[in-house]
Amino acid sequence: MKFAYYITDHGFGHLMRELPVMRELIRRGHKVTVVTGKQQAEVTDDYLDHKAEIIVENTDAGLVVIPGSLIIDTDATVAKIKEHVSKWERLIEESVDADAYVIDICPWAVIAAKKKGIRSFLMTNFTWIEQYEPFVPEELVNVYKDAYHQADKVIYFDLANESSRRFFGEGIEVGFSARPFDPEKVKAIREAHDKPIVVITCGASNSGFDFDIDVSKLPYSFIVTRALKLIGDNVEYLDPKTNNTQDYVAAADYCIAKAGWSTVSEFVTAGVRTALLERDDTAEDTMTINQLKDRKLAISIKVDELKDIGKVIEKMDSFGWSDKIYENEYSKIADIIENNTKQEL
Repeated sequence: MKFAYYITDHGFGHLMRELPVMRELIRRGHKVTVVTGKQQAEVTDDYLDHKAEIIVENTDAGLVVIPGSLIIDTDATVAKIKEHVSKWERLIEESVDADAYVIDICPWAVIAAKKKGIRSFLMTNFTWIEQYEPFVPEELVNVYKDAYHQADKVIYFDLANESSRRFFGEGIEVGFSARPFDPEKVKAIREAHDKPIVVITCGASNSGFDFDIDVSKLPYSFIVTRALKLIGDNVEYLDPKTNNTQDYVAAADYCIAKAGWSTVSEFVTAGVRTALLERDDTAEDTMTINQLKDRKLAISIKVDELKDIGKVIEKMDSFGWSDKIYENEYSKIADIIENNTKQEL
């Protein structure tokens, strides 16, 4: 069978949860085509060992943030949405043939599947509807609602928010999906550091923060993404081309991160203590954080608290953590997509 994946090019999180499922489908002998942005396409081609057809396309509008912050630039975001919606007709016309579309979370691809008579799976823990409703004009949000309503099957990841569940209704429930950890690489990362490891990431869909953070006197080894500005000989910056960032999460004693679903999926399947950055203007992050706090799987912090990371780590040390480690269910998700598609052929 042939599966076409349509992946948002807003950051890398949506891609990361789909990559292990794609690889599993390829391992089972299926053909996979991936339509996504340029940077995401490069990561995909590398992770899948050049075994998938890759099509580079601007697949989504996403969110625009104010440089040096995680705050949404609402006017710029609305303008970008309008610009992208104007491209949908072309994108739909150029969509590929396949036995099924797997969509995360590009709305126009749902329309394309319906027009071609191709089965669609919408993979979701949220949609752009919840993100856009607070500030995007209603008529524009309705364009997204009309598109999403055409999905044949909705697959809810763990932590899927209640707004999405009310909108779609019945769906297939799955757990977490993350790139599998390599025990040998995790061991090597730990052995390369003689202090507890703190991994800090704020995602790839923003430009980081506009302040420096001095960690030189803290008794930890920091592994961070380049968007952050940490000062100290105990700081290691990850190369943007690093293709096994999940192993660094698994090797960490502490993680500080933006509450993107794929980052969450990695730390909950690794069992790492994590502090998540609050973003009051981002519905997805707020809903995710609240669920994780209820399960005692994370604490939350304000961005300004990063200026004293020592205190953040103290907060993590004093928190009453759940000892539950969640299973990585990427193979189960491949089963669901494969079996449901077979039934329709």
